Amino acid sequence: MVAKTKEKIGYLLTHGFLIFTCLLTFIPIWWVLLTAFDKRVSLVSTEFMILPKNPTFDNFVEVLSHPKFLMWLKNSFIFAGGTTLFALTLATLSAYAYSRFDFPGKKAGLASYVIYMMLPTTAALVPQLLIIKYLGIKNSYFSLILIWSAANMAFAVWNLKGYFDTIPKSIEEAAIIDGASRFQIFTMIMLPLARPALAITAIFIFTAPWTDYATSYLFLTDGSKFTLAQGLFGWAADFKTVSWGVFCAGSIIMALPLTILYLVFQKYIIGGLTVGGVKG
Repeated sequence: MVAKTKEKIGYLLTHGFLIFTCLLTFIPIWWVLLTAFDKRVSLVSTEFMILPKNPTFDNFVEVLSHPKFLMWLKNSFIFAGGTTLFALTLATLSAYAYSRFDFPGKKAGLASYVIYMMLPTTAALVPQLLIIKYLGIKNSYFSLILIWSAANMAFAVWNLKGYFDTIPKSIEEAAIIDGASRFQIFTMIMLPLARPALAITAIFIFTAPWTDYATSYLFLTDGSKFTLAQGLFGWAADFKTVSWGVFCAGSIIMALPLTILYLVFQKYIIGGLTVGGVKG
């Protein structure tokens, strides 16, 4: 009886702490939502509000009607989508090779990825800028897709390799006995089984170019290639004249694609598709 009481108390305290932490995390998000849907110009207020005092959609209308907004949105999708496709393709092939084959330099290659992840991203910006200038591809979509792909490659390879390692080799052996080629095994068996890992890796890769400001600021000087992050910064550059309602509305619109991505891939992220793949 005493043990059950302690277990219930522990259960309540744990969940109470988690609920409290979630509420603390949600407060800044809710404040951004209030500011975006309110007519007030200031970001701070002495009044405690649960709902907007003067609700309006004017801030969203101003964002969506901005002459350069669609251009920024298009550029962000090109950078984020291109980086995700390019990096995920290379990382998947590399991770499968590291997981299933033995070759000279395998351990050194994996160790180099770990070392690369330890380095701060900003440490590579200047060398990357010099290389991009030398190649003559600055202010192009391809230049930043390369930069962001390289930045995410180490995480993507390690994440996917770890998942490929959990897939039993007996599945591939059975396919080989049935006459399947290595290419068929990879495309028709391994990739479908690795969908949870591919989904979460794709989301992480997509997030980097979608939200990054420093890299795009350093590598892009052509206004026609600016991203949403650069556009939002331009709105908030002058703290004396910035309209925080418009800025918050833009931030919400910018966060929507990531939210939709997570909702779409949620079942793959949560599910473990290899369970029951091998009997006995």
